[in-house]
Amino acid sequence: MKDKLILLTNDDGIKSQGLYSLKKHLNRICKVECFAPTEPSSAVSKALTFHKPIRFYSFNFEDGTTGYSTTGSPADNVLVGLHVLKRKPDIVVSGINYGDNSSIHSILTSGTCAAAFEAAFNNVPAIAFSADVSDDAQLIDQRGIDFDHFAQISKEIVELTLELDWPKDLAFLNVNYPTEITDETKVYVTEPTVYKYDNYMVEKKDPRKLTYLWLWGERKKTFPENTDSWAVIHKKGISISPIAFNLHEKTDQSLKLAKTVQKHIKIDL
Repeated sequence: MKDKLILLTNDDGIKSQGLYSLKKHLNRICKVECFAPTEPSSAVSKALTFHKPIRFYSFNFEDGTTGYSTTGSPADNVLVGLHVLKRKPDIVVSGINYGDNSSIHSILTSGTCAAAFEAAFNNVPAIAFSADVSDDAQLIDQRGIDFDHFAQISKEIVELTLELDWPKDLAFLNVNYPTEITDETKVYVTEPTVYKYDNYMVEKKDPRKLTYLWLWGERKKTFPENTDSWAVIHKKGISISPIAFNLHEKTDQSLKLAKTVQKHIKIDL
């Protein structure tokens, strides 16, 4: 196991406690190279930086180990890591994110999951780790989460995964923790629900009486059984969702709709 290489990244930034806790525990099983955004980059999805250079700098963690901070997105950090390391890691680990990334909407929005997707596009196995937060949580100071406890469990998941064959149709594992874990906490294999929040815009006036909008939302009250949000929010359990590349819906109804559109397209240039 010691000859294995982990590329560790996140979207909360190089100074995130979730990243540091995970790095500390993963270092116990194999070599870890960390590449993470210089600043928090939540909800940037799978953005890639094409319009300006990406800078990367050596970063010293409080335990004396080093990593790299970059000006790129979470997905960029995977590509930077592949370039700097000059070899493919055995696995990319992303997290631990402050806030759960359950539901398809969150998966497609999350920088944490985007890094895992980018790894998969480069034929590297990946796991994204995220933890639910309490209602009074603040993104600014990231309080209220025992990252060390979650990191210990994450290490065990990564260690086990490194010993297993990775399915060719699996992009990554999306692991979401509840706010707290006890001896009674259960682990569920789930599929993503579609949407976790009812989002809306809050319209207000700034001191100059100019209108501004702030995206906000309310968490839904119920979720389908055996979905990721159901497991984390309602069952207070750990959710493990296998995420695949296939976004192609091929039901009879969807094919009928697509073929109807195909039939009626008129190309008249």
